[in-house]
Amino acid sequence: GEQVLVAEIPVSEMEKDMQAGKINSTNYNYSLLDRYTTTVHQEAQGFTVAEFVDYAQKKSGVSEIRNEKLTFAGNDKVAFWEIDQDSFDDKDAYTYTELYGTERYNFPLLYQYWNYRTQDYYDPEGVMSREQVIDYIFENGEPSVFILSVRAFSQRYMVTDEKYDAGDYNMENYWSANNLLDNQRTIRLMKPMTELELRNKVPTASDTRYWVSNILLDMEKDPAIKSKGKVAPPTAMMTEDDNYYYITFDCDTEGATILYNHNYISPSYTPTSEYTGGTVKVSKNEFPDGMVTMTCRAVKEGYTDAGVTTLKLKPSGTHVAWKNPYKDVNENSWYYDYVEYVSENGLFDAVSTGKFGPESPMTRQMLATALYRMAGSPAGYDIAETPFTDVSGNAGYADAVAWAYEAGVVNGMTETTFAPDASITREQIVTMFWRYAKNVADADMTATDNLALYVDAGKVMSYAKDSMKWAVGAGLINGMTESTIVPQGTATRAQVAAMVMRLADFVG
Repeated sequence: GEQVLVAEIPVSEMEKDMQAGKINSTNYNYSLLDRYTTTVHQEAQGFTVAEFVDYAQKKSGVSEIRNEKLTFAGNDKVAFWEIDQDSFDDKDAYTYTELYGTERYNFPLLYQYWNYRTQDYYDPEGVMSREQVIDYIFENGEPSVFILSVRAFSQRYMVTDEKYDAGDYNMENYWSANNLLDNQRTIRLMKPMTELELRNKVPTASDTRYWVSNILLDMEKDPAIKSKGKVAPPTAMMTEDDNYYYITFDCDTEGATILYNHNYISPSYTPTSEYTGGTVKVSKNEFPDGMVTMTCRAVKEGYTDAGVTTLKLKPSGTHVAWKNPYKDVNENSWYYDYVEYVSENGLFDAVSTGKFGPESPMTRQMLATALYRMAGSPAGYDIAETPFTDVSGNAGYADAVAWAYEAGVVNGMTETTFAPDASITREQIVTMFWRYAKNVADADMTATDNLALYVDAGKVMSYAKDSMKWAVGAGLINGMTESTIVPQGTATRAQVAAMVMRLADFVG
């Protein structure tokens, strides 16, 4: 019958649930051969498919789905759709029996007894024959299971020269022990080798596909779930100025989530970026022929939808310039464009009628509110469920602070206080940015470490070291002078508006 959406779950939410102990964080190791043929070591934490089905069902906002019996067992089937595919296909479809009725293993000795040059098994001591080596590897194999990762890492190993300080072949738990598991390419399929694959040196690394955006459960005995209706396909309008296209999306189905593909280099990718209102800004350099091609989709829990739609957009007019309502923001000011951005996108409020307050201090609640709105102002967060005693439930920023705390974006100034009106320091700002980009936006957190260029880099407090290195390297924060970063200095609303606009561009 129709495909009904059970739940829409950001990876950031899974990461948060894992941090809270709601998802099993057992670390699994995977030994694989790649197609070159070289060895690959992978590690991951996440769900078995049956665990994921149960998790997604409990996350559903539709009571009929939560109360239905969903299973993954026997001949129940699951299919996976990566973002660079057009749809589900048989290559990534498995029954429970195929995934869990077959014995699968991690082979820790694979690396020690693999010859990278001949691409075959061998004994470096010259004692065992090839077949004896294979038997020895298998006998020391560890049972392992197929999981869907929330956190993962993989590395192809050729000649390592013991650079990991663990021996050339002792690679178990390396990434987990060094806190390097990440969620940048998850959900990811983590599929262990079978005995037959080991003996025939079958390259299976390509089975561990990443960026799975859709999961289809096809139960052998159909559940009684009925679709609540069909979601209308999204539409879009585009305007332009000299340098950019501006796209706004709409959907006739109330409450639907609109997703779009922000990977302009690959416009056929499945849409995974949530549209949160305002305009999506696209550089004209990305589409020099004057037409923007991108995919989009509208979904709603409990409903079927029209699937992925490819839009070919041409500008329908000139982008309407922002009309500055602020008496204290001059169009020649260095911060004019930044104020325009945070105002037009509803991220900052005025400090009073007709005044933005560019030189006013940025407070902790103001930044929590801006990040909350950037995340789409998600509902369901209650300040009473936080430890903060200095944030009233009637405060206009209460939901934002509750969300920021639950999403792992902020901590309190003490165990029981948030200090909402305290001026926020530069290192506190970048720490909140770091947590937002990592926990909420699932952004790529790699950046060049340029912090050492500043003479006061050593003054950055330990909690903010990683976030400051990242923010400086990613260009989100600049020095107060050419040689100082002033980590404990405060920031004005204009300065933070500039940082917020850069963060929004960084996370896409």
